[in-house]
Amino acid sequence: MNCATVKEWMPHYIDGQLPPEAQQTIRLHIESCPGCAEWLEEARGLAALWSEMEAGLDGLGQEAMQPMDFPDLTADVMAQIDRMENGRRERVIKATMSRRRTAPGTSWMHYGVAVGLTFLLLQFGVFEHLAYGITEINGQMSTSVSAWFGPQGK
Repeated sequence: MNCATVKEWMPHYIDGQLPPEAQQTIRLHIESCPGCAEWLEEARGLAALWSEMEAGLDGLGQEAMQPMDFPDLTADVMAQIDRMENGRRERVIKATMSRRRTAPGTSWMHYGVAVGLTFLLLQFGVFEHLAYGITEINGQMSTSVSAWFGPQGK
């Protein structure tokens, strides 16, 4: 058995929850491994400390002091969070209300201007050579594709 497995099963070994053959295997490993033996002593010390804390005893076996009463800050913290959230909401509403709204029909006016400019550019022949360029590119691509996939029997 390796050290990692022993350390993993150490709490069950201390509590006596392992089957006898597993207990014996771990005990034999601990006897031959100083690191795991030290680990066992630390684990036993922590288990004893934990059980004393659960029983309400201090390290000397006497009743421990009662824990200090801390004030309940939950209500104050939640009230502060509510105030911050309300302030944020008010800022968002003010920012939204202060935005300038566009007049109805403004978007149609933009479309009309775009159509008018397109028509004007067509009239001046700006796009005159566009169709020729597209046809030329299409012809070159068709030629190269035919060269790649055309008849192979030369």
